[in-house]
Amino acid sequence: MDWRFAVELRVLRYFLAVVESGSVTRAAAEVHIAQPSLSRQLRGLEASLGVTLFDRTGNRMELTAAGRRFLPLARDLVTRADTALAAASSLASGRAMRLTVAAPATTITDVIAPFLATWGPEDPLVTVQAENPVRAYQALTRGADVAISSAPPRHRYAGLAVARLPLWAYVPPSHPWAGRDRITIQELTGEPLIVLTLAHGTRRILDQAVQDAGSSLDIVLECDTPQVAQAMTASGHGIAVVSDDPRFGLHPLLIIDRHGEPLQIRLHAAWDAGHYALRTIESFATGLARFCVEQYGPQAAGS
Repeated sequence: MDWRFAVELRVLRYFLAVVESGSVTRAAAEVHIAQPSLSRQLRGLEASLGVTLFDRTGNRMELTAAGRRFLPLARDLVTRADTALAAASSLASGRAMRLTVAAPATTITDVIAPFLATWGPEDPLVTVQAENPVRAYQALTRGADVAISSAPPRHRYAGLAVARLPLWAYVPPSHPWAGRDRITIQELTGEPLIVLTLAHGTRRILDQAVQDAGSSLDIVLECDTPQVAQAMTASGHGIAVVSDDPRFGLHPLLIIDRHGEPLQIRLHAAWDAGHYALRTIESFATGLARFCVEQYGPQAAGS
């Protein structure tokens, strides 16, 4: 590296203080340094850069053309340094300024995004990546900080049961069942159904309940996305069985198994137990669990 550009951040901060105050005297008071020392630091900065940054007229310090060109660069360097220091402080304290969350698309739309909307500017930034439910935990090996899935986490990960969400049978407002709030699994098996593929926990729970009831399903369509399943129901092709929130004006029916209990899908959060931002991740997971209870009622508690 050219020695002229090995400039200390401290001196760049002095330079910015002089620019903002317009005076070495005022800048020296602001940065708590003697005026002669500050003047020497500025002369040294100019010598290192090989340019004159200020026109010195009396007590006023006016930027030269080179100084005006250098000003945004200095501000950028100081801002980047402050950001790096804040990030390092977060790492050392076990906090994170940014989290990456991997989850199924429906969970992102119906649960995670509404939860993040309740956060404030002091909370970490969150990026979310959609993952197939059966592969959500694999994202932890590809850089995700926390993963959400309907499958319990593997033993190598720490985890939390975030929520229990009901499975719904969706019908159009014109359907004979639209005046009801629940339907039994036995009644449902006699209807044309639009279901998700076996990659989804919702489908596996439905299949198990039907098997326990000694029945079979009349499946007219398998979908990979719950939104499409509901769209097909809205267009009159059958009854959608999904766990996401209602769309397209459809009416939800709680599905009751042969024991009289509602069918539910569990959401689990998982993360690396040795993650440097463990406290931030745990706060995210417990906050998400509380939000689910507030959103869907006490029956949605994960445990």
